[in-house]
Amino acid sequence: MPSYASPTRRRAAAATLICLAAAAALTTAPTAMAAPATAQGVKSIQLQWADAQPANPPFNSGTLTVGGVYTCTEPTGTSVTVTFSALQILPTATPTGSGFLPCGPGVVDAPWQVTSYPDPNVHSGYTTVFLTFDGQGLLPQQFTA
Repeated sequence: MPSYASPTRRRAAAATLICLAAAAALTTAPTAMAAPATAQGVKSIQLQWADAQPANPPFNSGTLTVGGVYTCTEPTGTSVTVTFSALQILPTATPTGSGFLPCGPGVVDAPWQVTSYPDPNVHSGYTTVFLTFDGQGLLPQQFTA
């Protein structure tokens, strides 16, 4: 069977077919060589209580301690930041506090608590707590502390 194509055209056509076949093979190849996805850790917190140690002016300031349970399954040796600010009225007090909670594979529903810096106006009564966990603000919650 005679061929009317020049040798240059045959080589170009062959190269094109090889490229198309390689492209098809690459796009339909299974992703077995893909790197495994790293497991993402779980981070969550629940604010469950607040407790006030009232001030006794002029001798000492009071503190507010808040707490609950948290989960952080990030790698061992890492931690998450928890901060809070609170509002008490009559008299007005705005205690604040912060701390670091450790993470690890077994840190599931672990208890936590953070105590505020001393404040001369902290008292027992209605307290609204504004909690931030791992940089995310949570909805405020009200307690009788």
